[in-house]
Amino acid sequence: MKFKEMNLPNKLTTIRMACVPLMLVLFILYMLYSKLNVPCDYTIFAIDAHRYLNVTHILMAVLFAFASITDFVDGHLARKNNIVSDYGKLMDPLADKLLVNTTIVSMMACGMYLIGSSSFLPLEILAMVASILVIARDIFVDALRMQALKKNAVVAAGIWGKLKTATLMPGIVFMILGSLHPVVFAIGLSLMTLGGIFALIGGVKYYQALSIYIGD
Repeated sequence: MKFKEMNLPNKLTTIRMACVPLMLVLFILYMLYSKLNVPCDYTIFAIDAHRYLNVTHILMAVLFAFASITDFVDGHLARKNNIVSDYGKLMDPLADKLLVNTTIVSMMACGMYLIGSSSFLPLEILAMVASILVIARDIFVDALRMQALKKNAVVAAGIWGKLKTATLMPGIVFMILGSLHPVVFAIGLSLMTLGGIFALIGGVKYYQALSIYIGD
């Protein structure tokens, strides 16, 4: 299907998918600059080793926020206009998971979960564990969904999944900008931790809802 022939929700989903490799490029530029001193980024200001802001920080935060907004808008339009397509059913959740999970892994690789202060260490560990739970939950739920589809079982998205998204997406933006100030960093860690908790609960609830279909 050509882009110009898609309906608006599917176009937004495709745009969100295209944001994933762009996010990766920005993280690579950030790493090259911060770890290898390759002149491919620029520090706007730096108070100390833990409080600074690069151009890539701003671009990553803006791009991720934009992609997150397309997630809300395409879902709203699809429900409002009763637009359902096979492309949307497949690609919309895939785009969300690729965007969030790719960004989470990239933030971990770039050390954005660590600020270098022992006072933040417990929350940093919690946030990292919670973020790993988010990725594990997505793999687990997708495996359940594929098994359930073999028996034509479908479970609608629950409140826990919506809460996960509502905390993770702003949490990721705060984490990307966490080097601005310890308060911004702490808000990001807290939201990421909540997202992991909601993801874990949602995964358990999803399993319970599908357990009658996925037995032998």
